Amino acid sequence: SSDLLDWHPTLVQVSGICLSTRSRAAMAPSIPKVAIPPEKWTQAVYSTPEPSLAKAEAEKLQSMQFNPSFFSSAYTQCIGRGLSHKECVASLPAVDSKITPAGPLAGSAANADISAAIACVSANGGDHEKCTTHFEGLSKLAGYTEEVKKSSTEKASEFCSKAGWNLLGVPVLYGVLKFVKIK
Repeated sequence: SSDLLDWHPTLVQVSGICLSTRSRAAMAPSIPKVAIPPEKWTQAVYSTPEPSLAKAEAEKLQSMQFNPSFFSSAYTQCIGRGLSHKECVASLPAVDSKITPAGPLAGSAANADISAAIACVSANGGDHEKCTTHFEGLSKLAGYTEEVKKSSTEKASEFCSKAGWNLLGVPVLYGVLKFVKIK
């Protein structure tokens, strides 16, 4: 069989058996299928699934902080001051002061409202439509407000404030257009 491998490069010997490269390719492990294709990974991180009621706030992701060396550096500074191991461990702060603060729903004030919403959903068999009052209360507690409809005068005043001094050209343009006829 070694003579066969010398003159035919597409054959491979595996434990005494000659296989063609086609058989070898068939034996290769298959590529695993993934639930999310790689081109949609960014979307999976910065957005939420369509049926989700809580939408992600991608602009707040950059404000998140975590210092993995906080306790290590605090302990090293304590040892550097000449304190013993026990004194340093006892003097370490419980929480990093630079850690991202929890949202409004993580506080103790929201515990009762969250528990009531969970109880409502579980009592109604997962139907969230029957628990809208609980979810509206949670959204107000989290700081979300309904978008207020603007009247036409508010829209006009907002436009004028954005236009600024460029708005002074409107009367001049009106006066010029009185005398010039556009065909």
